[in-house]
Amino acid sequence: KKIEDLEKEVVRERQENLRLVRLMQDKEEMIGKLKEEIDLLNRDLDDIEDENEQLKQENKTLLKVVGQLTSS
Repeated sequence: KKIEDLEKEVVRERQENLRLVRLMQDKEEMIGKLKEEIDLLNRDLDDIEDENEQLKQENKTLLKVVGQLTSS
């Protein structure tokens, strides 16, 4: 009887281990997808920051020109 109980417990533990392994694989897959998403967002952010800097420079130039036109 005791060996039977131990065998049942081993089966339960193996099932639990399998469940946990699958859960861990799912989490690792999710982490991988999130890392890719972060990389894409960081690239987008870099592009937007570059564009913002360019627009600031254009704005500064336009303000300078408008200032010259209004003072003439």
